Amino acid sequence: MLHEAFYLIRPKPTVPARAAALGLRDIEWLVEPQLWRKGEPDRSSWNREDHLVQMKLLFLAWLGSEYGGQPEYEQLFGALPLSVESLDQGWLVERFYFPEPVSEIEKALSPEAVQALRETGHPNVDGWISELRQRK
Repeated sequence: MLHEAFYLIRPKPTVPARAAALGLRDIEWLVEPQLWRKGEPDRSSWNREDHLVQMKLLFLAWLGSEYGGQPEYEQLFGALPLSVESLDQGWLVERFYFPEPVSEIEKALSPEAVQALRETGHPNVDGWISELRQRK
């Protein structure tokens, strides 16, 4: 059976700092975090580390395919080797498995927890709190 895993890939602070030191501006498109989704079988010879390594290499290959040749990419990364070591120097990858739908989390809240929620001054959020209280 396939289960969804989510991977949050984001640059370490050194990447935007290096871009700033090089005088590169308006490069959010190059360093913005990516959230990727991947189906992973529960019965497989692949372990968690295998999936993580695959995503690291896939990200670097995608980054080069998508942006390689752009002057900003070339200045910032040059001939970036497509290796796990290269990724680990500049990015962090977090894996989230079996994400819980927010609707299920809301259902599991105790009435005491819902009553303890404080209003925020944000009308939409305060309306949500009111709806939660009515359901409990």
